[in-house]
Amino acid sequence: MIEFNQVSKTYKTGTHALNGVSLTIEKGEFVFVVGHSGAGKSTLIKLILREEVPSGGTIQVNGYNLNKMKRRQIPIFRRGIGVVFQDFRLIPNMTTYDNIAFALRVTNVPARYIRRRVPYILDLLDLTSKARSYPEQLSGGEQQRVALGRALVNNPSLIIADEPTGNIDPELSFEIVDLLSEINKCGTTILMVTHEHDLVSEFHKRVVTLDHGQIVSDTMDWRAR
Repeated sequence: MIEFNQVSKTYKTGTHALNGVSLTIEKGEFVFVVGHSGAGKSTLIKLILREEVPSGGTIQVNGYNLNKMKRRQIPIFRRGIGVVFQDFRLIPNMTTYDNIAFALRVTNVPARYIRRRVPYILDLLDLTSKARSYPEQLSGGEQQRVALGRALVNNPSLIIADEPTGNIDPELSFEIVDLLSEINKCGTTILMVTHEHDLVSEFHKRVVTLDHGQIVSDTMDWRAR
């Protein structure tokens, strides 16, 4: 699903964000990425999403060679990836239903498919009763579930969760990761960036630790095998 081979990234400012990173994530894995601020986590995600290109090394994601990818291919490539952000990024003047449906509408899928798919996602995430609510009417946990629904609605093969629990209460954090775990059981690859070590220790998944742009540990909890 994801393969980094000796990847480095140096920004124009001279910042060395990644240095010789090699990482393979197989289809269907659930992987936590942890590390202090400035460790390279955000750069890793930007490279996976092809928002940035590597200064050295090669990257393959979901069958695409990102080094050779043409600009016109990027939107098609990104349709296979769902992204959940810390700050939700919901559209404030859209209801829960429309925020989730929007991810489908921009890909020009038939309206009849949207009418089937969105209610299914709402039910999956226990949001049916909030379908007509606007983001300001939702709790932080509900907003994050809407964001997760938007990431899920295109049935992506990979979900990247970038600090998805950073703006919600600790007890709700476990709920979000539990949902991601259930999604993972259906075959979706999950890559979750987090600084919350309680979550990491609770869910017993593979943990990749970055420090100063390098992978310093890559461990699999035996209970997750």
